[in-house]
Amino acid sequence: MTTIESIEERGYTNSYLADQHADQLARLRTLERVFDPLSQAAFDWLDLPRKPAILDLGAGAGSLAGWLSKQYPGATVTATDIDTRFLLDIPGIQVVTHNARTDDFPAASFDVVHARALLCHLSEREHILARAVRWVRPGGWLVIEDVSLQPSLNTANPLFRKVAQAGITLLEQSIGSDMLWAETLPGRLSAQGLSNVGHRTFEGRIGDNSPADTFWAATTAQAGPALLKLGLVTQDDLDAMINLRADPAFSDAALTFVSAWGQVL
Repeated sequence: MTTIESIEERGYTNSYLADQHADQLARLRTLERVFDPLSQAAFDWLDLPRKPAILDLGAGAGSLAGWLSKQYPGATVTATDIDTRFLLDIPGIQVVTHNARTDDFPAASFDVVHARALLCHLSEREHILARAVRWVRPGGWLVIEDVSLQPSLNTANPLFRKVAQAGITLLEQSIGSDMLWAETLPGRLSAQGLSNVGHRTFEGRIGDNSPADTFWAATTAQAGPALLKLGLVTQDDLDAMINLRADPAFSDAALTFVSAWGQVL
């Protein structure tokens, strides 16, 4: 079997999820359609000053950062990413090229620090989480949202389980992702000393033509060449999975999205 190391350097920016991929913007748009309403709802729980300073860490294609700039008129919304190509044309935000692994911010810089679908993909996630707490002003909020793929491992369908496990293995080996980490988020925020910790969860399904189904399909299609190269699945598996998703009799839980927040006192 081909190894990860023989293909490319390990890490997000060299993976099939990186922004230079031809289909990445379209895939990120499917992610936004699933998760933006949930992220927006998380901000409803926060007591913010009239003109907050907000950091959207790893802002991706920027839809949430753009929404924040409209939702909080007068706010300073800083959107960061290691690759900012999709953020440059969004009005009302400040764009900063930033590597969450290595780049810092001064302590107490923001009223809110938000990260979505980011820390699960970074092996230094615990260290970054601790640093992000320091970036929040007293009375401010840390909002971490991430995806768990545990539901896809619980399926009774052997084909779906095989493809899901292959995707998790690819993410673990090529990026360093932990696709079960999200389920521990509330406890991890409490362990960081945050107060007023709260969370909400959302179950995303496949086979039902929902936004979550579209996101799952786009991500799996983008992963296809890497999955095949590593021998984690066959082309017959991928073709059969497409047919399974199209079967009106099939629908199953694929992911859990966890929104968690806590206040720095």
